[in-house]
Amino acid sequence: MINKQNLFKIIIALVLVLGVSLMQHTPLAVADVPLQGDTSNVIHIDVTYDPITRTFSAGGFTSEELKQFGVPDLPENIWAILGVFDNLSLKIIGNEIQLLTDEKPLFSMAFDENARAFVYDMVSVYVQSGKIDRERAEKWLDKADFDITLRKSKELSEPLQIKLATMLQVKIDENGALSVEGVPTGMGITPETAALLQAANIENAKICWNKGVVNGEVNGSVLPQMTIYEDGVIVLDSALGLNLGDLGPIFESSFGAGLVYADGAEVVGECLP
Repeated sequence: MINKQNLFKIIIALVLVLGVSLMQHTPLAVADVPLQGDTSNVIHIDVTYDPITRTFSAGGFTSEELKQFGVPDLPENIWAILGVFDNLSLKIIGNEIQLLTDEKPLFSMAFDENARAFVYDMVSVYVQSGKIDRERAEKWLDKADFDITLRKSKELSEPLQIKLATMLQVKIDENGALSVEGVPTGMGITPETAALLQAANIENAKICWNKGVVNGEVNGSVLPQMTIYEDGVIVLDSALGLNLGDLGPIFESSFGAGLVYADGAEVVGECLP
């Protein structure tokens, strides 16, 4: 996960530096990044687990990598359940939940407002950072296509597949601490980056990534569209020893982030491929 987040930081830095330069030299029109059609949030996660060694992986990340970012060890009762099955798939499509075992339907149920409220309450019990923001959760689940597959295997899980219209809300506080969707990440920006944001009077930024194409705004001002090429990043990775790892999943994904610094206004809108 560290490798992918390094790439994300590079993208953010490129956009911010470009934005600062343009804002200091050229007046820009204020407008939203244009929406482009589909409004679905697609997340496909492959999870592998080994009940014998009590190790697991998700989205192409090992359990050790996941633990570095706050993912806890699985409790004993969860391991007991997983040990019974070879394959489980949980799908959320619109207002329905489906559970399959070995690709055979086991049950389905409505995932309406009452059902979601029950799930939020249950998950909040296990979330150390506080209760789920239900309003945000509803935005994520609107027209959601969520698929998580759990496989009993010692192999590393397949890379994460994502196409998100709803932007991740990223907050950077005055001390540089970084949180995503209200959840502290334990990471932060450097004092040099914070000084850059302050000097440029940057309050917020909107960044939309679509398979290497980057659209963005800084303080509501639209940045020129930028394209980042995978082959070029691989060359840069090799030359600088960045150890970014497999970039394929990133360059096949679509997602966005609304970054707010200190007391800046919330970023609104969507990122659509």
